[in-house]
Amino acid sequence: MQQTLPENTSVGFGSKAVRFLSDYRAFITIWIALFIAIIGIAMVSPLLPVFAKEMGASGIWLGLAFSGFTLSQIPVMPLVGKLSDRFNKKVFLWTGLLIYSLAAVGYYWSPGYQELVFFRIISGVGSAMVIPVAFSYIGEMAPHDYEGRYMGLFSIALISGFGVGPVLGGVIHDVFSTDAVFVSMSALALLGFIIILLLLPAKVSPPVSVTSSEEPEPEEPSTSFVAMLGDDTIRGIISLQLVFGVLFGTVLTFIGVWITTVVGASIAYVGIALSARSIVNGIFAYPFGWLADRLNRVLLITVGMGIVVISTFSIPWLDNFVPLLGLFVVMGFFESMAMPSINAITVEKGRTMGMGSVMGVFNMAISLGLVTGSMSGGVIDTTLGLVAVFRVAALSDWPAS
Repeated sequence: MQQTLPENTSVGFGSKAVRFLSDYRAFITIWIALFIAIIGIAMVSPLLPVFAKEMGASGIWLGLAFSGFTLSQIPVMPLVGKLSDRFNKKVFLWTGLLIYSLAAVGYYWSPGYQELVFFRIISGVGSAMVIPVAFSYIGEMAPHDYEGRYMGLFSIALISGFGVGPVLGGVIHDVFSTDAVFVSMSALALLGFIIILLLLPAKVSPPVSVTSSEEPEPEEPSTSFVAMLGDDTIRGIISLQLVFGVLFGTVLTFIGVWITTVVGASIAYVGIALSARSIVNGIFAYPFGWLADRLNRVLLITVGMGIVVISTFSIPWLDNFVPLLGLFVVMGFFESMAMPSINAITVEKGRTMGMGSVMGVFNMAISLGLVTGSMSGGVIDTTLGLVAVFRVAALSDWPAS
């Protein structure tokens, strides 16, 4: 039976936040495990296309070395999410982390670029079993009216992991070797596997609730994908995730080219810009999650995503690194304004439609956006030039934002 909090009680900063962290073993376990795993995922992604090219890959094989990971996520995420509503979520988490750890060993072993791409695709399958199920765990744990805070705090693990990973991977590569990056990636995923296997309870339930004790708990939901797509809110969530995926995928793929060719800075500055964006996003994820539980979530999403779209459109105006870095800081800030609200709305829908199913579709949409941004950007770059890549991505996503 859930406990209830007094009407004006809130999980805020200071001592209450410390008590919150100390009382939630499952939350902390998933947070730490995902943070570790995401570092491993992020540290190798920028290196694989370079490594594949050195092994002789070209054309579609070179593209798959980067996008094969995301392509394999797209069909697996909704399926795993659906199955996790019926079976033990913990099993999906540790299985996915184990698969990812073994795939990293495959990177190290690969004698040619074809094998490298194969294990890249397997890595995507492993991550597709981890990310939506981890979000589902936290969604089920979040009490009513606390969705923004829980998802904002949890998102820090994802954001920080993607911020730390590329820098750590670059350092290990430069100091040791590419193989050392693969070994480190495998070790990190294996550590996350051990943490989940030993410390995570099989099931979680919200330990506190701000809703009336008379409010009935929903039955175990089971909603078909067709029914979910017929829901206006789900379609809106999918559209927003696609927008974010396209914008992020476009910038992630082409900002390195812009900084090194137009700005004239080294590749290290690319990592600094991307890390700054992630760090700022992570810093403000929980405060904006707190606001998402008190203010109009649609307004926060509209303002946040609108500024991100404008910022992406503005990139070609900046041919100096300092203002470009400032723009990335702005993008990180406004992403953190929008994402906790999107996540909170998704949790609310998950309670009635199946948390795993909704989170699977939610994360699939951003993966589809990442692939779309990367691939369409390549076509635009070839036909219209690099400036048009950022402009077209922003303009095409403006109506949805």
